[in-house]
Amino acid sequence: MTSPATTSTGAPPAGADRRAVARGGALTLAGSVYAAVAGFALTVLVGRWFGAELAGLYFMAVAVFMILNVVALAGGDSGLVRSLAAYRATGAHEDAWWVSTAILAPMLAWSMVVAGGLALLADPLARALVPEAAGLGRTFLLVLALTLVFSAVGQASVNGTRSLGSARPFVLLYQVWLPTGRLALLALLWVVDGPTTWLLWTWTVPLVLMDLVAFGLVRRTLRHDRLASGIAPRPRRQVLHDAWAFNLPRGLASLCEIGIKWADVLLVGLLLGPAAAGVWAAASRFVTTGIMAMEALRIVTAPMLASAFARGEEREAAEVHAMSTTWLVLVSWPLFLTLATFSPLVMAVVGPEFTTAAPALSLLCVGLLGYLALGNINSLLLMAGLSRLTAANSVVSLTLNVGLGLLLIPVWGLPGAAVAWVVALTGDSVLCVLRRRGRVDVPLPWADTAVAGGVALAAFGIPGVLVWALGAPTLPWLVGYLLVATSLLVALVLPLSQRLHLGDVRAMLAARR
Repeated sequence: MTSPATTSTGAPPAGADRRAVARGGALTLAGSVYAAVAGFALTVLVGRWFGAELAGLYFMAVAVFMILNVVALAGGDSGLVRSLAAYRATGAHEDAWWVSTAILAPMLAWSMVVAGGLALLADPLARALVPEAAGLGRTFLLVLALTLVFSAVGQASVNGTRSLGSARPFVLLYQVWLPTGRLALLALLWVVDGPTTWLLWTWTVPLVLMDLVAFGLVRRTLRHDRLASGIAPRPRRQVLHDAWAFNLPRGLASLCEIGIKWADVLLVGLLLGPAAAGVWAAASRFVTTGIMAMEALRIVTAPMLASAFARGEEREAAEVHAMSTTWLVLVSWPLFLTLATFSPLVMAVVGPEFTTAAPALSLLCVGLLGYLALGNINSLLLMAGLSRLTAANSVVSLTLNVGLGLLLIPVWGLPGAAVAWVVALTGDSVLCVLRRRGRVDVPLPWADTAVAGGVALAAFGIPGVLVWALGAPTLPWLVGYLLVATSLLVALVLPLSQRLHLGDVRAMLAARR
């Protein structure tokens, strides 16, 4: 006899997965909202307290770290999520323990190599990126080199917590502690009027502490589950081969993806100077913050998709993807349309010298609506095991981003960087849609996404056009716009709640009660 919580095959029923998506999605979305607000505050405070030029140097250093950190990860973060979810879904806890060792141990050794390379090249790299502030740049890069020793293993572990049955550890560590710790240390540095050479420590120290805690949590949980494993383990060589055959192509894809997100900061700094890089970084970080709803849903759905594909349940994978994509459009499109409408007001919050990025911010927000409408299609293919396909797509997208950036930034300035970013991100998702055919038999939710997009455009897009035609992007107009747009959104969503998968939210709330 099977448990009420499982089917005859031992897999969770569809309703259970939908409630899990709703519960986990609500938790990670709340965490994403907090992280977004904290990230917004961090961007504003760095810009206001340290000015555009030093902010540009700060964000250029962060861009270098983010790119090298992905090199050190070598795809192990996604690989750990996928492997742990698949092995735990089938009860192979001994294999789950071994695969964590097979991924994290080589990653630690490789991280030391990457960190050592950065330390050796810190001086020439600083002189190439910021010749007018090479000394401070070198200090920042040495701080990052030390952090790289811990970061890859730690961040793979943070992601691995998502496959342990609850999103709570990930939310508390990554979405609450990390931004809170950075804000607290930044404020402390400003209050005590500490030297600017300490500025990057405020970004790296909370990261290292998070990494250490996450590593301990993952290893302790897997060790405990290993003792109760009743399934004979697979040959260790096979587990190792399967893990890294997935990880290495994924590492290339991740490097391209992070390059798309951060290469523009370096390109703008090289072509237009550190001050322009600071202004662009502030604008693009607002957009990255807005995409956190996408990240929140990916965090929850990726282990579920991996489990569904491991059990051969592509229909369940399609339902999870359709639900998350529809919710993503309903949450993210209103935010992006608001940012596009009031971009001058938003950038003025950071400081007067940052308002030059307002046109680029509007262009980014409108241009990325199509990217958001395709949902986490990359994650869908990745959890199906197609890491090589996603890697090839990401290489094409990064090439588009860098090529268009070099071509357009000198001519158009920051709007040129915005065009390059939009084309690169959207192009990656379009390639995933086109190349999935014949490989993953999961239909995409075109009709439901169109309904969600139409609702968002009617509620927030039309009032936004009226603001630009009849009013101005000022605070009073923003208040009125939000009141009208939110009322319209509620009025349009209620009769379409089933079509928009909002019944699953109600079911989740009822289950919790």
